[in-house]
Amino acid sequence: MKIKQLISRIMLLGAGSLTLAACNDFLDELPDNRTELDTPDKINRLLVSAYPSRSFTRMCEIASDNCDDMGANNPNTSLLLEHNSYWMDMNEAENDSNKNTWQAYYSAIAAANTALEAIEKQGTPKELLPAKAEALLCRAYSHFCLTMLYCLPYHPEKSGEYLGVPYMEAPETTLNPVYHRDNLKEVYEKIDRDIEEALPLVSDVNYAVPKYHFNRSAAYAFATRFNLYYLKWEKVVEYASEVLGSAPSTVMRDWAAVKQLAWDGSVRTLDYISVGHSFNLLMIPMVTGNGSLFNAWSNSGARFTHNYRVAKRETYRAKRPMGGPWDRWKDNCIEKVYQHPPFIWQDNDVNKIYMPKWPNQWEVTDPVTGVGIGRSTMVAFTTNETVLSRAEAYVHLKEYDKAVADLNAWIGSFYLVGQNGIESLTRERIAEVYGDPSSDRYIAEYTALEPTSRKPLHPHGFTVEAGEQEHLIQTTLFCRRIETIADGLRWGDIKRYGIVIDRFDDSAYNDDNTTGFTVAATLGEKDLRRALQLPQEVITAGLEANPRNENRPDHPFCQ
Repeated sequence: MKIKQLISRIMLLGAGSLTLAACNDFLDELPDNRTELDTPDKINRLLVSAYPSRSFTRMCEIASDNCDDMGANNPNTSLLLEHNSYWMDMNEAENDSNKNTWQAYYSAIAAANTALEAIEKQGTPKELLPAKAEALLCRAYSHFCLTMLYCLPYHPEKSGEYLGVPYMEAPETTLNPVYHRDNLKEVYEKIDRDIEEALPLVSDVNYAVPKYHFNRSAAYAFATRFNLYYLKWEKVVEYASEVLGSAPSTVMRDWAAVKQLAWDGSVRTLDYISVGHSFNLLMIPMVTGNGSLFNAWSNSGARFTHNYRVAKRETYRAKRPMGGPWDRWKDNCIEKVYQHPPFIWQDNDVNKIYMPKWPNQWEVTDPVTGVGIGRSTMVAFTTNETVLSRAEAYVHLKEYDKAVADLNAWIGSFYLVGQNGIESLTRERIAEVYGDPSSDRYIAEYTALEPTSRKPLHPHGFTVEAGEQEHLIQTTLFCRRIETIADGLRWGDIKRYGIVIDRFDDSAYNDDNTTGFTVAATLGEKDLRRALQLPQEVITAGLEANPRNENRPDHPFCQ
């Protein structure tokens, strides 16, 4: 059977009428005359399709507290974004729809499983061990991303009672197969198994451009992120250290160099995804409109966005533990004031504040009409995120000096340390910032009337001690939030730490009215909508839907 025919027969889970797409032409395509995966070259070419063509980023970012509602009168929106922002079921048909995202991950998993089967049929020769590692990592990665969207956060004692996702471990060859959802504990165990089997086999020499594959550094960065969510702090430190080496500050993103580039979104986004940067560990090309959504030079999605209020009160312009000017917005090019990274803000029609991360790689399919397909490239793993993951793990292990050192490695990448009041952190400074209300540096705890970056924590499956540990976690979460805006990872932190989200209606926001915030909706710490709902097509076909508080008040997550 031809590979395209095989892939197209693998059904969307539980929905027999919806088939998965064949190999993505944008990434690569297997020649039609290749009827069997009988050579290493054919297997490696198939693995190009084992990377998802959609991402969790959009749904997770819009659901998080990184976005606010600019009001119903703002026309730059869609039902999908509205439902996403208010944690409702998302059944709209768009390029980045819930259904397409689900389908893209299982399509990638199908390609990985097909490659693994072919490798096994050939007796798993030594020359195919790197391909086996890549296939295992791709399978684990897509399943992990699915849990970020559709599952509750991991809990060592409760996850056996939480719904997971179907973990696909072999190519599907039957028509209309019946699937079930493994529990979350089982899914995490299988992801962990695949990662652990893959890591010793990973090799960089197998690829012409390693940054588009699970190279060694990308593999260990993935293992770092997964184990952070898995609450395996020692493993986080071990695997992150494989990525960062002995001098983390030397492998961070060089934001100062970006400032030398033309003040142009296209130039800077293309630089952001460059394979020539050592701090970029894995890039994944995909079909997505994120290139226009997560930028500050288009109106796309501007109703639900990272806007002025969020930036001023909670992120870029908020009071921060490392100091520097804050609550000072009216200089358009504030990158020149206190920080390296450039982001663009327009004070006229577009109230969007984003760093240039997502290039708009529009592909024209009809030159006459200009019709085309939105494409972009996702930087899936970086050294900057990895060092912050290790810093968080060090805090949980109570190795506070090491945590501060990692935080300073990141701060040196992002901020202009030594200028305009920006300082490196010390344990004493952090204690003052979060523990001394009489200090000018003190950051008060968040309230809906006075939003700040310091939000109450309700950690899920672990504890955070009051005092120094909580202060260091607050510092780390602030740095992680800044680093990962428009990456979707803030949603994972919100779930892990039980952070409550107030969805503000900013349609009448007035900067001079410091107490005039209107909360349109709230996502509480025990709200089951923290697991986004599955696509309706999958539920209709028989896969169990995620419960909601009104029909499962006895759910263990709510207790």
